[in-house]
Amino acid sequence: MAGPREFFLPELPRLLPVGYHPKAAQIEIASNGWVRRCMGGCFASEDDLMCFLRQRNGLYGPLVVPDAEEDRAQNVADWYQFIAALERLAADRPADEAAHHVSQVVQEIVVGPQSGSGDEPSPYGCAARSLWSRISVGLTGAQVQRFAKIVEMVANRHVPELALPSASPGERLGLQDRMAARVSQHGCGFLELLTEYAAGVDMSEFIGSPVLAETHEHTRWHLILVRDLLSWRRLHDQPGQLTAIRILLEEDGLPLQAAVNRLCELIEYHERAYITARSRILAAPVGNRADVRAYLIGLDQLIAGNQEHEHLTSRNLGDGAVWDGTTCGWLSLDTPVASFRTRGAEQGRPSTLRGG
Repeated sequence: MAGPREFFLPELPRLLPVGYHPKAAQIEIASNGWVRRCMGGCFASEDDLMCFLRQRNGLYGPLVVPDAEEDRAQNVADWYQFIAALERLAADRPADEAAHHVSQVVQEIVVGPQSGSGDEPSPYGCAARSLWSRISVGLTGAQVQRFAKIVEMVANRHVPELALPSASPGERLGLQDRMAARVSQHGCGFLELLTEYAAGVDMSEFIGSPVLAETHEHTRWHLILVRDLLSWRRLHDQPGQLTAIRILLEEDGLPLQAAVNRLCELIEYHERAYITARSRILAAPVGNRADVRAYLIGLDQLIAGNQEHEHLTSRNLGDGAVWDGTTCGWLSLDTPVASFRTRGAEQGRPSTLRGG
């Protein structure tokens, strides 16, 4: 892609506290061992597996469920390792082939290999079934039904870019319209359900009601936009990956730095809007319920932990990158391994960060 070969990443707001599980290190190590034992066959080589483990996907769980009981935190960590490996599988294949393969894998989670197919479970399917046997015992009947529905949705529409709306002749779709379908199809249902699981609560009675709708909407936008922003260095040369920055560049015609600045504004907007929506719930009678309050704390931790992990994973900065806690600066699109640089740090900084 023509244009600047670097961009300045402004400091994103951190309005929600980041927490690490007290046994984060032990959980990550144990999760890495589970990946090797149960999913080693999913990787082309030992080097491939080690590259994956260096991304520290096993730390995602301890970051997003820092208050969970250790066994539940371990299960959540293993689940996110599984999802990260599955996404890696999809990224390494053509979109139609990836969609078909991932569809088969996710269906194995709760139903096993298709009967009569004669196929042995895939390594992904075996790992998923192992996870499901551990997680399902901690879910209510209503949550199990929701999980099955989410699996079906993901199986049918795992590659959301294939289902994004297209403009009619003479019509122009902006970021909001292009991303709306992706937000609704994104696997956030799993994230919300696992947040309930980690907190030991069941929010099924509120699914489809307006009580949690606004908090969920802003949570999903925040998760996706943070990921799109911090993964741009990795995805900029992959035109098949439709992200918010790519929409702003190719459809809105913004320069790269302007697109980055706009995404930072939107991320702050959704974080502040989430906090406002959450505060309204807490001030209402339903906010006096212990299970609702526990769930909202869980969403706080999900938003904050997701952003922390997108900063620290070497998946975004290149294999071999080690995060030093820096969260803003200049990033090169060309170097195999990047780090935030301070040279010229004021040049690309947006003058204001505002929602809209």
